[in-house]
Amino acid sequence: MNTTTTQDAVQGHLIGGIATYGAATFEVRNPGRASDIVGVVADGTAEDAARAVDAAAAAAPGWAATTVADRVERLRRIADAVDAHADRLIDLATRENGSIVSTIRREVAASAGSFRDVADYLEDAVAPKTIGDPGTDEFVRVERRPYGVVACVVPWNAPVLLTANKLAPAIAAGNAVVLKPSPFAPLAVSLLATLAAAELPEGVIAIVNGDAPVVRALVDDRRVRKISFTGGGATARHIMRQAADSLLPVHFELGGNDPAIVLADADLPLAAERIAQSAYRRAGQVCFATKRVYVQREIAEEFERLLVARVSAMTVGDAQDERSDMGPVNNPGQFARVSELLERTRAAGRDVRVLGSRLDPSTWDQGNFLLPALVLDAQQGDEIVREEQFGPILPVIVCDTEEQAIAFANDTEYGLCSSVWSTSREHALAVAGRIEAGVTFVNSAMFSHTGTREIPMGGWKQSGIGWEGSPHGIDEYLQFHSVDVQPIPGSAAS
Repeated sequence: MNTTTTQDAVQGHLIGGIATYGAATFEVRNPGRASDIVGVVADGTAEDAARAVDAAAAAAPGWAATTVADRVERLRRIADAVDAHADRLIDLATRENGSIVSTIRREVAASAGSFRDVADYLEDAVAPKTIGDPGTDEFVRVERRPYGVVACVVPWNAPVLLTANKLAPAIAAGNAVVLKPSPFAPLAVSLLATLAAAELPEGVIAIVNGDAPVVRALVDDRRVRKISFTGGGATARHIMRQAADSLLPVHFELGGNDPAIVLADADLPLAAERIAQSAYRRAGQVCFATKRVYVQREIAEEFERLLVARVSAMTVGDAQDERSDMGPVNNPGQFARVSELLERTRAAGRDVRVLGSRLDPSTWDQGNFLLPALVLDAQQGDEIVREEQFGPILPVIVCDTEEQAIAFANDTEYGLCSSVWSTSREHALAVAGRIEAGVTFVNSAMFSHTGTREIPMGGWKQSGIGWEGSPHGIDEYLQFHSVDVQPIPGSAAS
């Protein structure tokens, strides 16, 4: 914890349209070069959170009363502003997050796309429905209305896109939002939200940086009508317990332990290439990354050979260097957790292959760098298989039968995404229909263009509550209000 009096050098909160500061700050460091201070950020308090809710609560009624056409126009202007400031967003997000710059470019572009997509969906999502003829004595009108003030808590692993995926539908629905970025990647998020706030009435978006005290204050504030959180299950449980006191509705997008089932009729070079891309994207720090692979025994040797070759060709280095295939993990705590998991797996006698190469060995120890690893003889009961790694480690489990692969894939507390690999579409669809997850990809582990727009993202079991993205994502920020019109007995109209 540091203190500063030079406000121009500090990323402040945004409350009521005004940048605000306090005495306490924290530094955001580049995970690839610990000496690089990307920014200094105001460290929020419960009092800051209360003032942000004050501003949001004051703005919410007026914003809810705006027309759909007005909101659509503003969403499109926000998307244009994101595009106009893309270079700055990319620079900040790459340096504070650690994902390679090509990934961040796609993330920022997708963030602008999120606002445009919601603008396209909005009119249909909020259109009232009338059952019966309003010209007769009896009819019903079913409406959708915003909650009022919504608190959105976003993580560090894909911060810009995950923020856009909350802000866009929440404000489109007519809510005011208090945004709490992760202290590990708050800078690009704050810029994105500030750009959005500039296109909206004062107070519709507030930003409070900080950590757990800010979240606790937001959950405790009875003026907050819903909380949307993306992150880990442990934090979600704390929020849920606290939210229970006031029956505060929650929306959670949580972790996954996504299985890939490589069937005997799979295109093995394609499967090895795309599974590696998924597993090591953002150094494995993606909720829907492939985190365990089940391969049928008759093809296992050839698949493993191809996978080892693909991972061996990866280069790990500075996220801003275009030659890097993978950057560092985001923070020292995550680096320690993943390193310790790898050591425990090695100590258990498993065949751990640490592969790939260092782009610049001379600067390796200056950041949170890990080489990609494979575990080629993993077993279903292993910790590396049962728990979400959230790092660049991928276990491969050989299965005797297709039935065993499906059973193993479903034998988990998680159910976010999954993938099936087969040259037969009918075969793949049959297996996909038996997997317990919110999404199953076929011959990929990434969203297609159509999938990005149309698939509701969310998980079964302990992978989440509710959905994000697609037209259904707006539903999380709307509640029903219905009007039941009935005749007055004996009146002229009855």
